[in-house]
Amino acid sequence: MKSYSSPFPKENRKNIIVKGVTTKYTERTPANYEKMARLIGGSINAVSGNAAVFFPSYDMRDKLTALVKTNKHTILEKSTMTKKERDEVKEELRKHKAKGAVLYGVMGGSFSEGIDLPGDLLNGVIIVGLPLERPDLSVEALIAYYEQRFQKGRDYGYNFPAMIKVMQASGRCIRNEEDRGVIVFMDERFLWTNYKLIFPRDWAFTITENPEDEIRKFWEGK
Repeated sequence: MKSYSSPFPKENRKNIIVKGVTTKYTERTPANYEKMARLIGGSINAVSGNAAVFFPSYDMRDKLTALVKTNKHTILEKSTMTKKERDEVKEELRKHKAKGAVLYGVMGGSFSEGIDLPGDLLNGVIIVGLPLERPDLSVEALIAYYEQRFQKGRDYGYNFPAMIKVMQASGRCIRNEEDRGVIVFMDERFLWTNYKLIFPRDWAFTITENPEDEIRKFWEGK
C-alpha cells in the first residue's frame, strides 16, 4: 500500500497516538475497558465542538460507551441507515456544535467513510483500536493468496484492509485546507512499524498516555 502526502496545512491538524492501551483480544478486560473509557471521555470533552468516536465493532462500541462520561450530546450510528437518517444526524451535529456533540460509530460504517461533514461540523475524531477481521477461513485464504502472489500475505490480506478503514474514518475531520481538527489513534499498535508505515509519510505524531492534555493544547494554540 503506497503512502501519500496530505495536501492540507500541517498546522491545521494534530495527530495523537495513545500508548498504554489496546483493543487486542487478550487485553479486553474490565480494567482495560475502564481505562479506555476514561481516555475516550477525556478526549471527547477536550475537543472544541463536535467529536466522532469510531470503534472496530458495534459490540465494542456499546460496551465502552456505557462506561464513558461526557456532558456532550450523544448520537449513536445505527448499523443500517437511510439517507434521511444520515441527514438527520448531520442536522443534529449542526444544532449542537456550539456546546458540542459526540457521534459514536464504527469503522467501515455509515459515517466513517463516504460522507462529508464540512466546516466545523466535526473538530475531532477518535479511532479506538484496529478493525482487524476475525482470522476465519476466508481471511486465511486471502492471506495465503497474497502470500503466494506477492510474499506479502499478512500485509495485503489482513493489515492493509484494517488500515484503509482507519484512514477513511480519520479523514472525516479534515476535508479541506481550512478545516482544523484533532485525530486520536487510541491503540499502541499504531506505533508498530507494519501499521505506522501506512500513514501518510508527512504526518507528524504526538505520542502520549494523556491525549486530553494534548488536545487542549491544540485548541489553545500552544
